[in-house]
Amino acid sequence: MHAARGLPTPPGPKPAPIIGNLFDIPREKESLAYNKMAKKYGDLTYLSVLGKSILVVNNYATAQELFEKRSANYSDRNELPMINDLMGWDWSFGHMPYGPRWKMHRTMFHRQFQSSVVSGFWPIQLKEAHKLVRRMLHAPEDLINHLRFNSASTIMNVTYGIEIRDEEDHYITVAETALDGMAKAANPGAFFVDIFPILKHVPSWMPFAGFKRKAAFWRKSVLEMRNAPFETVTKAIKEGTASPSFVSNLLTDLELRKDLSQFNIAEETETIRNCAGLAYAAGAESTVSALSSFMLAMILYPEVQEKARRELDSVVGLGRLPDFSDRGSLPYVDATVKEVLRWNPVAPLGLPHMATKEDEFRGYRIPAGTLVLGNSWTILHDPATFPDPMTFNPDRFLSKDPSVVDPVNVAFGYGRRICPGRFMAEGQLWISIACILSAFEIMPGLDENGRPIKTEAAFASGMICHPLPFRTTIKPRSEKARKLIEQTADLAA
Repeated sequence: MHAARGLPTPPGPKPAPIIGNLFDIPREKESLAYNKMAKKYGDLTYLSVLGKSILVVNNYATAQELFEKRSANYSDRNELPMINDLMGWDWSFGHMPYGPRWKMHRTMFHRQFQSSVVSGFWPIQLKEAHKLVRRMLHAPEDLINHLRFNSASTIMNVTYGIEIRDEEDHYITVAETALDGMAKAANPGAFFVDIFPILKHVPSWMPFAGFKRKAAFWRKSVLEMRNAPFETVTKAIKEGTASPSFVSNLLTDLELRKDLSQFNIAEETETIRNCAGLAYAAGAESTVSALSSFMLAMILYPEVQEKARRELDSVVGLGRLPDFSDRGSLPYVDATVKEVLRWNPVAPLGLPHMATKEDEFRGYRIPAGTLVLGNSWTILHDPATFPDPMTFNPDRFLSKDPSVVDPVNVAFGYGRRICPGRFMAEGQLWISIACILSAFEIMPGLDENGRPIKTEAAFASGMICHPLPFRTTIKPRSEKARKLIEQTADLAA
């Protein structure tokens, strides 16, 4: 680490006595609030709340310097009393402290979802994309439910080999409750127990302990999301009916390991259980966010939709839907996926990293224990990097200029904490977007008089950023396209 004693901390809002910047920490529209601070303070924004330091990183080069080049010091996680201790997320390696247990989980997950093996998921992702476009054909008004089902069904199939039948499936509703709690608790300072950990010992019946009652409600769903599908697979393995999946493959391999003690087998089993639970937790909502942002962008930028469709028609033709073999010949569709990830990054701030030791950076002191947030929204809307950043423009990614920042290197996190499931997620986004563009015309929704409704690019706040509800008109491009959607989905079923 670099000597830092006596140096100033980075610039930021002036702290108040004792409480520091408690009232400067945004409780909603966090990414926009931090973006406003970035315009005033620059690449780094420093805040302190009751002695706890928070550093917001607002520039890509700065993020690379801290999270990549100095990753040994910026890969830890802080204590999360609300999320880990009270809500029960301590099994998630996304929240684990940097250390041997985290490395064991990360290694297992990475091995199963790295870029060299994700092609094994393509048949499932293609089948689910075909089922998605048929649902959109039959009930276009239920778009968001279809996107949620598509995401959940794909991940449950890949991870557990479980076929989900409808949007009301118990696995989906349980996971949505668990993830809703996570989204509410993830923002630093959202619950005072994260600032005063001793509060976790307060009895839940006390008047000001509503956070404990909320945590108990969410905890039930968090643990059921982790345990229920895993136990379904273990039962199917015993009965000889398990489908190939992340869990069944690893558990079957584990049974063949004669070199492991009972303790090691139990430890490996728990690691498989935890990694599978995180696969669902990390992927479900983020995919829904990205696909709904794509649909919104197609309404607002019909010229992008038309250009992508012309490329698809010239490469794929009108007699089939695209598949993964077409990807190398569809650069504009690829660029559209990248622009979706840039225009509305699914996790504008992500989970905070933590500085393990005190550090010096650009003449500033970064105290040990500082929470370090990668401000992905600001990074991906920096006009110096992305001219006219509020406009959805895939053309910006068609050049071969190596200086153009790839949103994939920002939207999925940073350094050693980058999302290890990003290759699967990007593949699911690509095939879903390609099939939707090939099959449908996407237009604004209509009012009661049949006139187009004005649509705006408006987004909710939270750990995962979804567009605010919008109405759309989704029509098959032709009668031939309608028949193709039905025929392809029949084959998928």
